Amino acid sequence: MTSSSDRLPIFPSRANLVIMQQRVLAAKRGMGLLKRKRDAIDLKLRDLNRLMDEREETVDNKIRLAIFSLAKANLLGTDFKPMIVSESKPGSAYMRRRHQKIVGVSINSFELEVHHPGGFPLAGLSCGGAQVQKVRGSFEEALREIVEVASMEYMLRMLVIASRQTNMRVNALDHVVIPRLVKTQKYISGELEELEREDFYRLKRSQAKQLEAKIAFSELIKTRNMTEEELNDYLRRGAFLHPVADVLFDEEEFNAESVEGRRRQVRIHSPVEIAEERKEFSLSRPSRRLSIKHSLTHRDSRHDSYLPAASSSGMQLFLQRGAQRDPRSSRANLLAPPHWRHRNTSSSSEEEDTDPATTKPN
Repeated sequence: MTSSSDRLPIFPSRANLVIMQQRVLAAKRGMGLLKRKRDAIDLKLRDLNRLMDEREETVDNKIRLAIFSLAKANLLGTDFKPMIVSESKPGSAYMRRRHQKIVGVSINSFELEVHHPGGFPLAGLSCGGAQVQKVRGSFEEALREIVEVASMEYMLRMLVIASRQTNMRVNALDHVVIPRLVKTQKYISGELEELEREDFYRLKRSQAKQLEAKIAFSELIKTRNMTEEELNDYLRRGAFLHPVADVLFDEEEFNAESVEGRRRQVRIHSPVEIAEERKEFSLSRPSRRLSIKHSLTHRDSRHDSYLPAASSSGMQLFLQRGAQRDPRSSRANLLAPPHWRHRNTSSSSEEEDTDPATTKPN
């Protein structure tokens, strides 16, 4: 894990991720341009070094010839000192500075300008005039060579400084800036992926809980109207164990209104159907008709019954048997109204009192 000093302090978001990607691309593009500039400066430096080596030899020869010509003029009897002291005039040679750019680097160059050559026109008039002209020309050429060499040396120094600065910028981009931007980009990407995984896990957990609720509701409806034997057989076979499948299902099935409607339908229709199916069993025991009728009359007097009168005896038997279910199937009674459970207990007590099979003769 990268430390906070190796990356930029930035909030992980999609917009910042795009910004980091753009900054990384811009830094790499700038590093490529700086490398090309550094290579061009190095190439120019090699050319200037080669020219400097050639011009240094030329300058040495020019200065040597100028001094030798001056010695020859002095040997011929030409004396320049009195003229220089007596006739001091403004100089006729000037050095001009020019501004130019070499591979994007601003550099100054120097050039020699001579306005009116021959500062001492009467020198050597008596003797050695030709030699004086040679001295004047040789010194002018030597001065031009010196100015050009000085200009090249100045340019060389400026290019060396520019090359060093460019190399430092390239190294900074390559080893500091770009790695920090890349680590910041990876940090933002990792955080966003972690958020996506959390959202995905949260969604899957929500779907799993909804599916478990759906399976529990279906099991509740399936086992609600089972007899004791059917429930024991169902529990023994383990049919209530369903794998929690990670699939999508309709959320409308768990809407409060739709669930309440289904519960109402189950309360009304399921007891009626079971009562009709077991009508023969209830009619085959005439000794219990009186007790069942009495218990139904007692319940109807205390609570408002919403069951059909035709299925009262069958419903009574269903309620009596439902009260004796296995405690493990208590979830099947969750949808039953409270007064049903009260009816079960009251009816069972009254049935015990009125059953002729269990009463003792006086």
